[in-house]
Amino acid sequence: MSFLGYSTEYQGVVDIFMRDPGRYLPFIQLLAGVMNGESELSTPQREMIALHVSKLNDCHYCVGSHRAVLAGLGVDDTTILAVEAGSLADARMDPVLAFAAKLTQSPGALAQADVEALLNAGWSDQTVEDVIGVASLFGFLNRLVDGFGIKGTAEGFAQAGGMISRHGYGPVVEMIREKAATGIDGGVGHVDCRARHGSNDG
Repeated sequence: MSFLGYSTEYQGVVDIFMRDPGRYLPFIQLLAGVMNGESELSTPQREMIALHVSKLNDCHYCVGSHRAVLAGLGVDDTTILAVEAGSLADARMDPVLAFAAKLTQSPGALAQADVEALLNAGWSDQTVEDVIGVASLFGFLNRLVDGFGIKGTAEGFAQAGGMISRHGYGPVVEMIREKAATGIDGGVGHVDCRARHGSNDG
């Protein structure tokens, strides 16, 4: 469901992207670069930041999706719940989650000491930027989905989570790029990523 008249059948964020691919292609390209590009942070660690930020923003859709991504990446349920709570009892990741939380909830209060906490945990300046990137992108994505009123379904979470855990965000970039190139409106109905990228992957 969705709040808007033209998007009542939307089930996921890809439906939003496909309706206006020219608008959203730069965003999804940036998202793919931040989430799947080179970084000291592993893919699961970046997904943990995404999940924690989404939980803080109370975004039901993104929490469900990124729980599924982490599960697909082999992260166990206990760890996923700990990520949502913001404490893994891990000397390297807990400062990352704390920084992302502060950036999400009270960005104007960030100080040099918050950055130093990450550096003292062994991360580089570049990693600090990577954490900022993930938290910022999901701040936008959470609000985009919730602004449309999309809640998602367990089936949709499993589908999207399975695709992203196996292939990253590249397939979504390609779908949006293809749609932008055709100039055809893609705004009605749920976009089945499995149909475009192989249903026998999961």
